[in-house]
Amino acid sequence: MALDQTHNKIQEGSKIPLYDLRLAMWKNYFKTSFRNLLRHRGYTLINIVGLTSGIAVSIFILLWILDEVSYDRFWPNSDRIYSVMVNAKMPDGSISTHPVPPANLKEVLADEIPEIEAVTRYSFETDLLIKNQIEGFKETGIFADSAFFEVFGLAFSRGNPGKLNSIVLSRELAEKLFPQENPVGKTINLNQKQELTVTGVFEDVPENTSLQFDFVVPFELYLKENPWMENWQAGGSRTAVLIRENSEIPNPKIAGLIQNHCAECTSSPFLFPYQKHRLYGEFENGVNAGGRIEQVYLFGFVALLILVMACINFINLATARSGSRGKEVGIRKAIGANRSELMVQFVLESVLLSWIALVLAVLLVHLLLPFFNELTEKTIKLHLGSPIFIAGMLLLTLLTGILSGTYPAFVLSAFNPLRVLKGDSRSMLGGVSLRRVLVVAQFAASAILIVGSSAIYQQITYISERNLGFDKENVLVIDQNEGIVKNYAGIKNDLLQLPNISNVAFGGNSIFTVPITSSDPVWPGKPEQSNISFKILRCDEGFIPTLQIPLREGRNFVGVQDASNYIINKKAAEAMGLDPEEAVGTELEMWHGKGQIVGVTEDFHNDNLKADIEPMIFMYSENVGFHYFIKVSGKASINTTVAQIESVFKKHNPDYPFEYSFLEEEFNREYRSEQVIGKLALAFTLVAILISGLGLFGLASFTAERRTKEIGIRKVLGASAGSLSVLLCGDFALLVVTSMVIGFPLAWYFVDQFLSDFTYHTEVRWSLYLVTAIAMLGLTFLSVGYHTLKTAWTNPVDSLQNEG
Repeated sequence: MALDQTHNKIQEGSKIPLYDLRLAMWKNYFKTSFRNLLRHRGYTLINIVGLTSGIAVSIFILLWILDEVSYDRFWPNSDRIYSVMVNAKMPDGSISTHPVPPANLKEVLADEIPEIEAVTRYSFETDLLIKNQIEGFKETGIFADSAFFEVFGLAFSRGNPGKLNSIVLSRELAEKLFPQENPVGKTINLNQKQELTVTGVFEDVPENTSLQFDFVVPFELYLKENPWMENWQAGGSRTAVLIRENSEIPNPKIAGLIQNHCAECTSSPFLFPYQKHRLYGEFENGVNAGGRIEQVYLFGFVALLILVMACINFINLATARSGSRGKEVGIRKAIGANRSELMVQFVLESVLLSWIALVLAVLLVHLLLPFFNELTEKTIKLHLGSPIFIAGMLLLTLLTGILSGTYPAFVLSAFNPLRVLKGDSRSMLGGVSLRRVLVVAQFAASAILIVGSSAIYQQITYISERNLGFDKENVLVIDQNEGIVKNYAGIKNDLLQLPNISNVAFGGNSIFTVPITSSDPVWPGKPEQSNISFKILRCDEGFIPTLQIPLREGRNFVGVQDASNYIINKKAAEAMGLDPEEAVGTELEMWHGKGQIVGVTEDFHNDNLKADIEPMIFMYSENVGFHYFIKVSGKASINTTVAQIESVFKKHNPDYPFEYSFLEEEFNREYRSEQVIGKLALAFTLVAILISGLGLFGLASFTAERRTKEIGIRKVLGASAGSLSVLLCGDFALLVVTSMVIGFPLAWYFVDQFLSDFTYHTEVRWSLYLVTAIAMLGLTFLSVGYHTLKTAWTNPVDSLQNEG
């Protein structure tokens, strides 16, 4: 209508404002674009589904990346907060990096380094029992000195940090302990040991912080319980500093501080940005080696790859159907349209498709976000009103539309109007070579994703099914607390009376990644310069039977009489130069004094499968550590048995809530990152296959349509539908085979890099590549064969008449 009114004004000789002309032109562009999209519904649907899938995946990954990079930026001065890390030189010359400097270092940093504004010491997060006057709750908190609130800038809604015998609570915990009351001044009991007065309530710490806690207790109480921490050679707490504004990072000044105050120490401290711990927290031999940032780069690349694959669909389909739009281009050029106007028209169609896809993608993300959060164990929210999100989506959609539409617009707008209007538009078709290249690139990417996600899945399956050398099935794990320690004998006795309980044990640490190592053990014939490191696990006589660790030689612990005796694994015997068959009876001196080796176990995995099995020594202990293990009969009803176990703990330990996990769950948690990567990779692979399949389906449709006359002639000359199908499928099959030739070597390289992180890993066999090849060729024949047979079954007389 606007264009008609403008045309009437031109005929009447009226002067038309330039604004009206441009407005009418753009309205015409939009109207024509919508009409073209509605006219070619199949083409539009294929592109919208592909672009919607690509944009939805990009949004999911963008939300995940934004959540990852937002970690530890909650603190007001996050850019000036630094952790004090330590490079510790090991006996073998290697360097181990950890975040546990000597507690005494705080005062030295505050006194000797002027660039530091404030220093704080704080413990690792710990779960403790907190009781009001009525009930108790097991909550997570930290011990920290008063400077903690200055360094981290923690905001208070009530009160302020107190001194000795005080505690501050999070808003959530305060409401839980004292509903609808002012908690300041109230008294609570901490871990059945101390009466503390609440002096303040701080704002809840968000989930995207590495440090999670609901209460803070003065650090002096922590030192009082752990006086050994004041030794320069000991760790046990963390230290953070606040650097003065516009100051240089004083690492050169800090490097020698520990050795200046401890001649026998070999550790060197340094400052590391606190907000980088989440993404760059891994160190190798004293040098930062990245961390989760590699996952961020990986998924960012996958998002870009899938989006580009969706754009490839648009480019291929747009150029393939360019012949059907030749007459439109010819007419527009004949009545005066120039090339730039035509390019704007075609790019606008692409951008419109992208906008439609964006709306559908946002709806899809909104629906699937709960499942995505469950998969990644996050609580990501879709903030549609966020300026950053809106700007990102607008930019993403605009770039997608322009990327998709620019080349087709360039090809279509280049048509010669005279040749097109004479019916020669097919001879002007361009982009055939580019389409082939893009199809190859698209399917090469699909091949890499299919092989890669399958290999990750195989490795996860390998991990879950591998024989670890002990039995992790039906074992309950219960964390140690003061109540259990005091009543362990009674608890153990009552548990063993239950019909479905076969063993009860104490174990100092997680069996999957034993963290304590030492080169202190002394045995006859130990070389003077020996730097062999042994893993150390404290446990009682029930531990080895509970986990069914096979004893190769000798016997198990029998009780406290073995307090200075030891059990070693086969690898430890070999490291000591002992024959595992004759190691029993050999003297061994360690932290519990001189004793003997009373048993040798078979080797079992005592670390993540990324590492090798290491030499290990069992030391007898009934309470120095963190866990209790309860073996349940495999034939028992787990729910019934757990209820019986809970009743025993409630009888002897009523103040503590009964909490447990299964050892198998702990094992799975060790490989949670790999499991998430595997599931996400599988999901993204399915989306990539969908996009590739849709593109191939659409491209095959236009190819069959363009060759209708040829198919009709061949059918008249006696060609069968099957032979025609093979003829047309051959061209696409060749492209897919080419994509596999390119993609499979790249897939092998990426898979090899992934598996190289694991000392124990699955073997990716040639059958995986064969199955992938069959699947990709099967998809090709299904997509292309359907259209070929549909055209071949058409009456050739009709097709020849239509072409004529």
